[in-house]
Amino acid sequence: MKRLSLLICGLSWLLFVGACASTHSQSGTTKSASSKATSGHSDSGKVSQKQDPSLIYGDERLNQAYDEWAHNGYPIHPDSGKYELEGNASWYGPGLNGNKTANGDTFDMYGMSAAHKKLPFGTIVVVTNINNNKSVIVRINDRGPFVAGRIIDMSYGAAYMLDMVRSGVVPVKIEIIRMGSGKYGERW
Repeated sequence: MKRLSLLICGLSWLLFVGACASTHSQSGTTKSASSKATSGHSDSGKVSQKQDPSLIYGDERLNQAYDEWAHNGYPIHPDSGKYELEGNASWYGPGLNGNKTANGDTFDMYGMSAAHKKLPFGTIVVVTNINNNKSVIVRINDRGPFVAGRIIDMSYGAAYMLDMVRSGVVPVKIEIIRMGSGKYGERW
């Protein structure tokens, strides 16, 4: 019981600090194709995590993959029909931060990663929270979730971007940007 209280207190502190953090303008920076396509002024509804002022942090390679996908007109990946891409998402992080993921990466709960039961390791996807239409780009580097009715487990950082930390589980849609090789230990 004491452990649960400490965990709840710690998570509350993280949420409080995140809510109090100041935002920084990106003025003066050069915008990429994804910045233009995802600034909220297009009809696509696609969003890159680098446009969110509450950015925890991402990886430029995720944004480069998004730019390429946007440049090609957001194509539906030909293998999309082989995977469950609509359903409930949950998130994980505390207690697992720093552990090895199923593909050999060191799990970073503040990074932009996710666990999926079948998508190959290294696959880059856009995950959209259906409740609020917020999206984030993540890389599959782990296996799960292992709870019935859930299709993807988001890192805390990605869950924060989707505004799903408080609710814990939300309905999502997944779009494949780039299929990974699935090889263990392959980082990119």
